[in-house]
Amino acid sequence: MYNRREVLKSTAIGTTIGLGVLASSTTTTAAGASFGDGVNLQPAYYCGGDQNLGWDLMNDHPDIETVRIEIEPPSGGETSADLADIRRWIDEANANGYQVIATYHHWPNNGSGDPQDLQDAADWWVQNYDYLSQNSSFVINLHNEWGTHDVSAQEYGNAYDSALSRLRDSAYDGTVICDVPGYGQEPQIAADSVDYISDDDIAFSVHVYAKAWNQYAGEPLQMSHLDYLDTNQPHPCLIGEFGPLGPDDRTDWSAVVDHAKSLGWPVLGWAWNGDGESDPMNMTAPFWGDDCGATSYSKTSYFSTVYDKLGGGSSGGGGGETTAHYLNAEYYSLNSVSTSTSRSGYWGDAYVTGFDSSGDSVTMDFDAAASGQRTVKIRYAAPHDDKECNLYINGQSVGQASLPYTTSFQQTTAGSYQFDAGYNEITIENGWGYYDIDAVVVE
Repeated sequence: MYNRREVLKSTAIGTTIGLGVLASSTTTTAAGASFGDGVNLQPAYYCGGDQNLGWDLMNDHPDIETVRIEIEPPSGGETSADLADIRRWIDEANANGYQVIATYHHWPNNGSGDPQDLQDAADWWVQNYDYLSQNSSFVINLHNEWGTHDVSAQEYGNAYDSALSRLRDSAYDGTVICDVPGYGQEPQIAADSVDYISDDDIAFSVHVYAKAWNQYAGEPLQMSHLDYLDTNQPHPCLIGEFGPLGPDDRTDWSAVVDHAKSLGWPVLGWAWNGDGESDPMNMTAPFWGDDCGATSYSKTSYFSTVYDKLGGGSSGGGGGETTAHYLNAEYYSLNSVSTSTSRSGYWGDAYVTGFDSSGDSVTMDFDAAASGQRTVKIRYAAPHDDKECNLYINGQSVGQASLPYTTSFQQTTAGSYQFDAGYNEITIENGWGYYDIDAVVVE
């Protein structure tokens, strides 16, 4: 019997989304959602929702094709805008030719790990979708930034599975955008959650800011983290928000956005107007928080920071193969070894253990777009002492790789090796034994 991840590993699966429609694609990666690049609007917290949204200025900038509208539910008590205001925003966006992502954004629940908060969002959509969609079509973003940095893949997947099931009680049968956890900064958790989500008509959204932190890898958000999401699950992906918000610029947000575009993901910049930070990241002036009566707008000095990333933008990786291969050992060929979940912190569903006899091994495979040198990194635990394993590339011994003592899973560089275009194998064989193997990363 095959589990879902085994099917994904062995099948060319990919999807793209349009307005409420999911279509198949012939790609071995998740691929990007099919709507265009765009911007975020946050009108719910200003002017009672009655402000002019600035369509005249937006219409002069053709690289804005999609608007993501942040909707604070009136029932939450945080906005004076009502459902009629929300429907106006959506209707006006449609009338001006924009694709619309409508996002439930109850700000006190951003970053929440309580499944009930996600269920409440699904309930709200069930109650209000018919009214909001009476004149216009839009894609539902179920809940802005639900999920903590340390939520498990199973917890995240189970919460979304339940909420998605509830959402389907409404008339909405299109693609549902699911923000990845940790304020949109934990794409690996989202990728590992697909075994627990039965709804196949979803897309994953990452949020990228200069302050972004990826707890899964214990480092600032990286381009390789997008690769993990792009290659380890079948659903389309996008950057739902991006911008230079600090405080310490630990993430190269610009490079991450460029890389998303090289993967074919649409990107949506923060924000057209409505950003409430002390130093607002608003593309247009006047700021809704300062002037509710404006009928025309001008570009701020921040405008080009977002707009230059839209449309053609930067091509990112400069050609060639840019995607890292994340090979979670438990999904591949095991020889006299077994899987376990006893040690915490593993990627995917388990890790491989039981390296205690000559010949014990795990063999992982991947397809390379072209031949060339690639760096091999091993994610492992060696809780008893420094260890070494025997390493084979496409059946040929390349010597031993050192696995320094560690009681938690760590990553070590095994070396750089030549790989062929197409099918390749990497085998880790017992060597000194008594270690655990979680994954191999090929960059």
